[in-house]
Amino acid sequence: MMFSHFGMTTNSHEIVNSITNHGIPVFHTPEIHIKPFLCRKSVCNLADIIAVFKQSERFYIVGIEIKEWNAVVNSKLALSYLETYRDTCEYFYLAAKRFSKATFEIKDLGLFDLNTMKVIKYPAYLFPDPDFRANLMKRIKKHYNVLADVVEDPFQRTLLEF
Repeated sequence: MMFSHFGMTTNSHEIVNSITNHGIPVFHTPEIHIKPFLCRKSVCNLADIIAVFKQSERFYIVGIEIKEWNAVVNSKLALSYLETYRDTCEYFYLAAKRFSKATFEIKDLGLFDLNTMKVIKYPAYLFPDPDFRANLMKRIKKHYNVLADVVEDPFQRTLLEF
């Protein structure tokens, strides 16, 4: 899937495959509702990319917001997106061409450089709301008919992990 804003295009597959620190990508989709309800206060209701990565027997939901403009992405905007994705995703990346220095200081935020197509700052684990994460995983499994063996609760383990 390609994203196009202001005349530029970004390949979601290339971005997802460039993120390697959460295991292997097993699923990704563009433009999916992040939360189980429409939130008028959030900066966004649709994630640009939601990806699921598998590491050992554990699956991680990773959110990616893409800003293809040439302007610098500031920390206020970055924080507003982080707060939106935090409830549902275990990791979050903001993908852009340029970031303010203050954006690099946001501990939980991952940064992806669209110029080099590389991660330039890794995110911290976000400890999502278990119900929000489970709802998103259930929707992914149901609507895309994938990942049938994935545990929906982020803190539940499978027997194969032991």
